[in-house]
Amino acid sequence: MLKKIICFGLGLLPMAIFAQHSFTIRGYGGSYKNGDSIFLSFKQGGKHITDSTVVKNNIFRFTGKFNTISKGYVCRNDNPRTAMLLKDAFDIYIEKGNIILQSADTLNNSVVSGTPLNNDQAKLIAALKPVMTESRNIKDIEEFTPEELKDTALVRQTTERSAALYREGILVRLKFINRHLNSYVSLANLAPIAKTSAFLPQVEEVFFRLPSRLRSLPEGNDILRRINEGHKTFIGMKARDFTQPDVNGRPVNLADFRGKYLLVDFWASWCSPCRAENPNLIDAYNKYRDKNFTILSISIDSRKDRQKWINAINTDKLPWAQVSDLQEKNQAAALYGITTIPANILLDPDGKIIAKDVKGKELQDTLARLFQ
Repeated sequence: MLKKIICFGLGLLPMAIFAQHSFTIRGYGGSYKNGDSIFLSFKQGGKHITDSTVVKNNIFRFTGKFNTISKGYVCRNDNPRTAMLLKDAFDIYIEKGNIILQSADTLNNSVVSGTPLNNDQAKLIAALKPVMTESRNIKDIEEFTPEELKDTALVRQTTERSAALYREGILVRLKFINRHLNSYVSLANLAPIAKTSAFLPQVEEVFFRLPSRLRSLPEGNDILRRINEGHKTFIGMKARDFTQPDVNGRPVNLADFRGKYLLVDFWASWCSPCRAENPNLIDAYNKYRDKNFTILSISIDSRKDRQKWINAINTDKLPWAQVSDLQEKNQAAALYGITTIPANILLDPDGKIIAKDVKGKELQDTLARLFQ
């Protein structure tokens, strides 16, 4: 779960241009060791700014200049230029003033204060603490032993709880955003939520309540683009037709499945959450394939990853139709406004969309109601 949390939290988002200002970051950690390396990363004018220092007497310090307020992070001992995973990191907002990070142990558990945006960040972190604590205590499926992976009940329980906590975290963020509409912290947190299509209605509702000075920023423009993409598909509309080749190059048309309940699944071989959802899809397929239900999976793998796509199908033992145009931007995904994966739409026998982005237990519950 650590990797997912870091990925969610460490987006580097620039803000409006101001005159050059100074900032100071002071960090105090009871478990920091003399010589520990501390790295700072943030974005300015489209460029990533990095700096580093070392801990001395449980303290580290950065000073610097900036032109645009931005979200960045500090991390300990893992150089962000080379590390695949930042095990000990903390988000901060680069703004004028003295930013204070205090922790009894790791950077992960820091309490931030000292400037307006970082004070807002501290409020959000406090609200998220129960969810984040439980998330960190859940073992990532990617770290499961072969024996644990054979325990289908454990895999399903872990996947479902992880997904539930992810949703809970989004709901906490949305509640914060609704209470802090004038804060750049709200915009910075709304941007990654907009990548989850299931929450686009909530994103759209709150986005247009933000002040224009925030909506007009680059990340605001990106949120608006995702909202507009989300309008390409809605429950009740007739699904747009498309044709893509299967693994053997044979064309498969969406209309070929007319007359069946069809789950159109968007995924990729390199997408860990997609691969984690595959056992749930297999379970659903096996339960309802004799009740006029099937699945069509569309991979957004590119041509260079064709063999990885085929290997993933075989490794995960996916028995239903698999297609992909293997383009850098999959045309079917573009047609349906898919901006993040895993994603899916559920069609009735007439080709009408009756559900969107139902995964895990929600998919099982939806199908159970449908075929009851």
